Amino acid sequence: MRLLSIKCLTIWSNINRLCYNTPLNSMPMAVRMCSTKPAILQNITKKVNPFGKLIIDLPFNVEIKPTNPHEYPDMDTLLVKLFSKSSLPMINKSEIISVNVSSVCDIRTIDTENNLNDISCIIEAPIGYDIEAKTIGEGDVCISDMVSNTINVQTEYGNIIVSKLQGKEISLSASEGGSITLKKSIQGDIEVNTAKDGTVDAEKCLGTRLDISTENGDVNVGSNYCEKSTFSTLNGNLLLNNLHMDSAIDINGNGSLNITCLDGSLQANLQEGLAKIQVVRITNDSLIQSSGEIHLNIPEDIDAKLALISGKNLDIDPHISGKFSADGKQFTNDSNGHEFHVETSDIIRVSQTSWMESLKLGKCSK
Repeated sequence: MRLLSIKCLTIWSNINRLCYNTPLNSMPMAVRMCSTKPAILQNITKKVNPFGKLIIDLPFNVEIKPTNPHEYPDMDTLLVKLFSKSSLPMINKSEIISVNVSSVCDIRTIDTENNLNDISCIIEAPIGYDIEAKTIGEGDVCISDMVSNTINVQTEYGNIIVSKLQGKEISLSASEGGSITLKKSIQGDIEVNTAKDGTVDAEKCLGTRLDISTENGDVNVGSNYCEKSTFSTLNGNLLLNNLHMDSAIDINGNGSLNITCLDGSLQANLQEGLAKIQVVRITNDSLIQSSGEIHLNIPEDIDAKLALISGKNLDIDPHISGKFSADGKQFTNDSNGHEFHVETSDIIRVSQTSWMESLKLGKCSK
């Protein structure tokens, strides 16, 4: 037992010597990671007006959320905390950011000498504050639970994650390939765009307008209830699950399109990528133009005037009533509903939704 105690003391002495006498860049990884609790570099509290604007310009990760209404019922407090991932002292200066609350709440960095890559900033503001947030490099931005007039976020390589937001205007942009994620419900006039391989994932969007664009990144939307929507990409794949109201789609490269529930109208300009569209209901005249293969699945009781034109071949389920042209490359039906015009230089395949499938799809139209 005594030998074991002496051995433990020797190990502890060596760890102390390493932690306090060894430069950080030569410290063994196992020792450097023995403490993972973030160090608080700055902790700032300011009294503010209940309604105002945040202007944030920082080179590292930023999280924005409302102050706790139970702790701050008057909505007159701004809390700003700056953390370092390392518990060891990395910064020599006492102040890294400045917080000015004169006319607007302006938060920006004043330290241009130290490496700030491992720093993150958590900002708690009154729930109704407008937000203008900008990061550079790989700085991410996360915003949740705010109810604002305007929310404007710009990153470069950093990702943007927003959750449960309401605003008149919500603009999210990643200029160098950061990805953008919209969690829970996002409501407002929404604009989302990213570059290069940045992707867009959205759970549920509501409001007057939705505009999503990418270059090579995929777009995945769970449910969209915005009145007017536009989706555009170059080579990204579009997966739009529950698509309602009036939508426009523009794919300028080899990206593909997959709509699992179309309950609205659609104007689509596609290229050579495969398009798969499950139709529940057509609520206004619609047009799809493509140079690639198109697969349509339509309900038995569809109330739309079909006009299908293929440059190669039409493969139509025999249970679908209508008539072919003499050359077999055009198909129309006798409905007096809204026109559903589909045209491609490739093949069009049309199947009919089974009775059980139509019951399941009926849920997405509500």
